[in-house]
Amino acid sequence: AQRLGHPLTLIFFDLDRLKHINDTFGHIEGDRAIADTARLLSSAFRESDLVARLGGDEFCVLALGPPEAFAKTMHRFESALAEHDRTAEHPYTLSLSYGVAFFEPASGPVSLDELVSRADASMYEAKQRRRSA
Repeated sequence: AQRLGHPLTLIFFDLDRLKHINDTFGHIEGDRAIADTARLLSSAFRESDLVARLGGDEFCVLALGPPEAFAKTMHRFESALAEHDRTAEHPYTLSLSYGVAFFEPASGPVSLDELVSRADASMYEAKQRRRSA
């Protein structure tokens, strides 16, 4: 992105209440929640975007494009998530917290680790705001 002068977006997702799903409905349901999340992320984002599970209940998406493209894609993901919860046959709803870090080439080089760290911090801030609301 730096070399080509393209902005990019890194989104850090956390699957909410995975421990509750595992403890209440069993690890098979927890695994299903993780797999459903991965499928929903992969289908909502573009084929050119990199969707990855970092481990446990954490996922990242790395997407080329300006911040304006992020809002449209997140709307598509949130619609797919709502449709999944409306039609899925499981006793819980999938909920994800997320944080975002944007990279603009004019701002100078930034490592991938730094972008992940920024998006992770943004996700935790959003989670705290939700809890205190």
